[in-house]
Amino acid sequence: MSSRLRTMLHVGPLLGGFQLAACFAACFAACFAGWLAGWGGVARAQSGRRPQGKVEPPVVRIETLEVVVPLLAYDAEGRFVDDLKPEQVLVLEEGESRPVVSLKREPANIVIILDGSNEVGTFKNGPTRRGGGEPERPVWEKRDAGEPGLMVANPTAREFAFQLLRQLSPPDRVAIIQYSDRVQLLQNWTEDPQEAIRALQSKYRVGLRSTWFDALGMATRKLEEMPAGRRLVVVLSDGLDSASRTGRGKVVRELETARATLFVVGWTVALKREIELAVGWMRTHERFTSSSATRLGELGQYLARLEGASIELEQLAESSGGVVWFPPTHGEVVATARRLAEEIGAQYSLSFVTERRPSLEDRRRLEVLPARPGLTVRSRRSHIVQDSRQDSRPAEVRPGRSGQ
Repeated sequence: MSSRLRTMLHVGPLLGGFQLAACFAACFAACFAGWLAGWGGVARAQSGRRPQGKVEPPVVRIETLEVVVPLLAYDAEGRFVDDLKPEQVLVLEEGESRPVVSLKREPANIVIILDGSNEVGTFKNGPTRRGGGEPERPVWEKRDAGEPGLMVANPTAREFAFQLLRQLSPPDRVAIIQYSDRVQLLQNWTEDPQEAIRALQSKYRVGLRSTWFDALGMATRKLEEMPAGRRLVVVLSDGLDSASRTGRGKVVRELETARATLFVVGWTVALKREIELAVGWMRTHERFTSSSATRLGELGQYLARLEGASIELEQLAESSGGVVWFPPTHGEVVATARRLAEEIGAQYSLSFVTERRPSLEDRRRLEVLPARPGLTVRSRRSHIVQDSRQDSRPAEVRPGRSGQ
C-alpha cells in the first residue's frame, strides 16, 4: 500500500465524504500511471526494439560471378580490330546490362577434330584425278579385283591439320582427335607443333562409320583439363553420325558448359561437288544395273542428310561465338586453315559480372553489342551459370543498390 493511500486512510475520519472520494480517485490515478509505465518498459525489452537511436537497414548478400566469353571484333572493312577497349562493347544478359570487367588476349587451348569416316566412299580423301589420257577416275572409284587401288599420298584432312599447326602462335596448346569407327586421341596437349605433325604422320587413319558426337564429347573433356586460357574446338567434318554412344543433346550441353568456341570447316559443298562428279561418271561409263541404281540411291540419301547436318554445324559454331566455312573444293579446304588461324589469333576474352540468383533455368541469353562506330562483334549467344566451375565472390549491398 502506498504512503499516500495510508495517509488518506489515517486522515479519512477527519474529512468529509466528498473530500475523501476525491482523494481516493487521485491516489488510484497515480498508481495506474506508474503501472503502465513499468509494463511498457518490459514490453519494449521483450520485443528487442530500442527506445531511441537510428534503425539500420538489413544487409543483403548477393553472390556475383565473373563470366568469360570469347569475342571477335571487325571494323567496317571486315578487318580484325586490335585496339578494342572494354567501354567499346555492351553486354546484355537476359536483356539487362552487365558491367565489363576486362577485355584481353589469352593463349588458346585448341582441340582439332578430324573426320575420317567414309560411309559412302572415300570422297574426303582427295579430289577426282584427271589427265593421263584416261577418263576421269576419282579416288572413290571401286576397282576390279586384283587391280591396284588408288592411294592418296596426302589426305586432305591431314594436310589441313598440317597447315593449321604451322600457323598457330606459341604459347597456344593443341590436342588432336580423329574419328571414324571409333574415336582416337592422336596427340595429347602440346605446345610443340612439330610434335603434333609427327603424330599425324604416323597415326592418321580412316575408317567407315562415323562417331562424330563421341569425338565432340572427348574434345569437351580434354578442354576441361585446361582451366586457364581460351577453349577452342576446330572441326573438319561433314557433321553426320552413325555409331556414337553419346547423344547430340548431351554433347551440345557439355560443349556449352565448357565455354568452348567451335570453328567448323564443313565438307558439305566440296563433297556435293565430288558426288555429282561420281554420279556423272557412273551414268556415262557404267551400264545401268540394279547395283548401280542402289549406289545412286545411297548417294542421293547421303546428299540429303549432308544438307541437314550442315545446318546443325552452322548453328553450333555461331551459337558458341565461332565461325563456319564450307569450302567448295579440296584445295580450298586446306587453304581455309590460314584464315582459321587468323581468327584464332584475333580472338579476345571478355569478362563481365553477373549475379547468381535462384532459377530453374541455368542457361542465360547473352548479347554482346558494339559501342563504337563501324564496329562489328561476334560472341556467344548464351552461357550456363555453374555452381562450382566458375569463380564467384559474395558482395554485401544495401537495398536498392547493386554490388560488384
